[in-house]
Formats: sequence, C-alpha cells, structure tokens
Amino acid sequence: MSVIAEIQIEGDFVLSELLAELPDVPIQLERVVPAGDRTIPLLWIHTDDPEPVEAHLRDHRLIDSIARLDTFEDRALYRIEWSEEPNSVFDELQSQRAALLDAVGVGESWTFELRFPDHEALSEFYAHCTEAGLPVAVERIYRPSDSDLTTRYGLTDAQYDTLLTALEAGYFDIPRGIVTQELGELLGVSDQAVVERIRRGLTNVLTHILITTDEE
Repeated sequence: MSVIAEIQIEGDFVLSELLAELPDVPIQLERVVPAGDRTIPLLWIHTDDPEPVEAHLRDHRLIDSIARLDTFEDRALYRIEWSEEPNSVFDELQSQRAALLDAVGVGESWTFELRFPDHEALSEFYAHCTEAGLPVAVERIYRPSDSDLTTRYGLTDAQYDTLLTALEAGYFDIPRGIVTQELGELLGVSDQAVVERIRRGLTNVLTHILITTDEE
C-alpha cells in the first residue's frame, strides 16, 4: 500500500541554491519529467517581470537551457535542462516511482509531500539522499486510508487544510473575504504557496469528481 511522506531538504540542494540567489522570487516545483537517462524539472517562477530572472537562470552554472512554457500575469512556467544532473534527487524520485504531491520552497529550505508505492521505496529514497550527502529530514509518514481517498478526493493534508481555511475565511466569496497573503499568514506559508496549494487541490478534487468517478 502506498505511503505519503513529508520531507524537508535544506542547504546543499540545487533548488535551495536557486531560491537563495533569487530571494525575492518564489519558486514552486510543478513536476519532474523523465527524459532518457536524465530528469527535467518544471518550475513556476513567480514574478511579473520574468526577463531578469530568465537572464539569471541562463547564466547559472548548472543550467544548460531553459524554455518558457506558459506565461501569466504574475508567474511563468519553465522547463529546465541541467548541464549536469544535480544531486540526483529528481532521478531517484523517478526510480522509486514517487509522485510529487506538493513542493514549497522558503529560503534555503524545501518541503516536499511525496507519495511512494510502499515503505521500501521511501526507505530507498531516504538512503540514497543520505549517501549523496543531502540534509534530508522526514517530518511525517502516513498511509492514506480508503475513507480518506473517498471523502477527501485525493487531497494532501496541506491542500485540505489550505482549501478548508480558504473556504471558511471567505476566499471563494464575491467579493473575497480574505486574500492569499492573509491566508499565508494564517497557515504559516508564503502567499505563493497558498496559490499553488489551492490550484493543485482544486485539480485533485475536479479530477476525482469529473474523471475518476466517470471512469468507475
């Protein structure tokens, strides 16, 4: 049975390095795409002026090329190809068939919520990171029960708490009773983390209702 782990990686990690070099630009990991024997991350860069950020990333020692895939008013989605495979965390995620449920970066610390097919896969991932010298801390491990999957529509704890808080605080009202920055202060995360958790959470709910239910 699958297990979900909340994992924190600090310091010597390529995404932490990007955050440290761009302290005023929040970065969210969307997902990781396998490409032959390498892995390619898709990153949301939250800024209304992406050109300086793109120029910085193009000159980064670990980045071979970047491509902008989508652009919105306050963020853009990028496909990044490394000049060398950094830290091998992304490759190990693919190797262990881990699903990325959430990824939030604050300062030099990244918190991941990952679904592993079983405890053995989680243990192998942790051992790999430890051997690679990455400062990994497992904050929480739990198994999603059948009732959880049914009543919570595949939401992670972070997504569930964020959507419930947003609903109760009037975020979905017209006019809105609260903005993302205020939600972030209530939840102890950045406003961009709130935006991403709401987006991912609503995607999970709609997928469960409109696609999964329709296929049953």
